[in-house]
Amino acid sequence: MSRMSKMSVTDLPEAVIMEILLELPVKTLLICKSVCKLWYYMISSDYFINCHLQRAIISSWDNPTLLKIQNPAGGLAFATSKLDLVVHQPQQNNKAADNGQALSSYPVDFDHLHLPHLFAYCRVVGSCNGIICLSNRFNNVVYLWNPSIRKCRKLPIPGGLLLIKSPVKIGFGYDSISNDYKVLRIVFERKNGLVPLVQVYSTNADCWKEFRTPILMNWNFAAHLQTNIVVKGVLFFDGGDELISFDSHKDILGLVPFPSCIFRKRSQLLDFEGSVAVVFESIGDGLGIDLWTLDSVSGEVSWTRKFSIDDDADSESEICLSCYLGAGRFYGSQSVNGIYLHNVLYDYDKKETKVYGVREESTYATPLKYVESLVSLDGFEQVE
Repeated sequence: MSRMSKMSVTDLPEAVIMEILLELPVKTLLICKSVCKLWYYMISSDYFINCHLQRAIISSWDNPTLLKIQNPAGGLAFATSKLDLVVHQPQQNNKAADNGQALSSYPVDFDHLHLPHLFAYCRVVGSCNGIICLSNRFNNVVYLWNPSIRKCRKLPIPGGLLLIKSPVKIGFGYDSISNDYKVLRIVFERKNGLVPLVQVYSTNADCWKEFRTPILMNWNFAAHLQTNIVVKGVLFFDGGDELISFDSHKDILGLVPFPSCIFRKRSQLLDFEGSVAVVFESIGDGLGIDLWTLDSVSGEVSWTRKFSIDDDADSESEICLSCYLGAGRFYGSQSVNGIYLHNVLYDYDKKETKVYGVREESTYATPLKYVESLVSLDGFEQVE
């Protein structure tokens, strides 16, 4: 009994200790690394970091964390407000049935982070495995940042070329086969007949490579500032009239036209249950607001209409979805004649919209589904 009374958690078998530690959040794990050498090396190991990440990703399917990235007065600040919810159910006699409901009944965690001064005039490009990619307005100064461990690195200027006057598309992705994070830049040089320049940075190689591909010869550049998404190792972003894809393992670009029957987009690009998805407002016989997914059928890629999005036809307001959180839930915004009203959570199974309070007029917010991780890259340095 005396021996049992003197036992501590450090006396447990290593397998048991690992299982306990794998359930802890990143902030707690950073503290646990100071307990003893065994815990330090265990938590720092690639095996532990990957296992912890996979558990966090699985947990996010049912309990997502939404990071709202706000841009007051030209600079970014990571913040969120936990506001009361108002429920809107348009299926009830086509009238709004508003009633208060607790946030806990609709589990979405809202995270709050302070943005380091280093990134004061950056915008978010995308996020993979807890690492956020940010760039300046010209997309030639790029940072990779893991806010959970408060570390980042600045990437080298691509090819030594600033090309500040040239429009640039930029994206951030992850090659799970090679365990390699990549930044993609497509530089649209203002010269007739010149194919856009493609630049790809690899964290494994720690350098940029450049090439040109004929597939972009007739590409019409569109200056969309939306964040990109990564689905099954392929990076996607909005190219205006078409979808731009980039296979992050093979470094191959592709263009996919949007459906011909659409009138306009009513969402950003979404990662919906492992498929690229967009909400379109259609024209013609198929008039409506529907979510479409990009699917591969018998080796052929095509758009498939999945389901309709309920939007009160009697209302002047409209909903635009920003990201898919999982478990049938979307995050977006509601506006009237292009004027922002509130943030919303939309559940397509329940056909229910939960409306948040009005944000400050001076704030521009980029929503990002975020997973905390211990992932650290070569060259990472502490940033506060």
